[in-house]
Amino acid sequence: MPVSAETLSQVPIFARLGPRARLEVAAFLREQTIGRGEAVVWEGAPCETVHFVVRGLLRVRRMSSEGREQVLALLGPGSCLNLVPALDGGLSPATVDAVVDSVLLATSCAQFQLFLHDHQEIAQAVMMQLAGEVRRLGDMVEELALHTVRTRLARFLLANAEGKGLRPAWTQQEIAASIGTVREMVGRTLRALGEEGLIRRERGRIAIVKREAMEREAQGG
Repeated sequence: MPVSAETLSQVPIFARLGPRARLEVAAFLREQTIGRGEAVVWEGAPCETVHFVVRGLLRVRRMSSEGREQVLALLGPGSCLNLVPALDGGLSPATVDAVVDSVLLATSCAQFQLFLHDHQEIAQAVMMQLAGEVRRLGDMVEELALHTVRTRLARFLLANAEGKGLRPAWTQQEIAASIGTVREMVGRTLRALGEEGLIRRERGRIAIVKREAMEREAQGG
């Protein structure tokens, strides 16, 4: 499906382009609809396409040889997929799949390299995005190395709570993969938080009962 300049303006990497340049770039992009659970990128696969999220939510994850999963990021509108292998020519470093039905823009890695060569605005936006990703991954390493599962779980629950409870789509296995532990530890910690009255589990949701206490837990206290 052809991509409009208006749609392209929703992607930060292209947002600084002028109207004429935006039309030129849009001609080399196509729109894709990805269903929930469908993989867009496979870890270890050659990089063929760069994707940009317009709507939806995608999950970036890696799997160990023992089958343990680690979620590296959740990508919402404006995010870019496969940026690193498009730049260095290596294999895709992680699998990316859709958490919900999503709409993406796509272009070939070769065409993306031409975008960088021809449009300084895109190259500068890519550098800013990569700098932000380095900072985020540094924070993730610190989180895993210096904080307990209980602290990481409290932070996850606070960050992902919607209204009266965590959205039902999060299973204990998905939470474990997101905070760098195993499902059994998540289940054990959730039970402890429930017994202490900080949370309440009902009909698949996790309701935060004592927010201030949970915020203290998230600070490691």
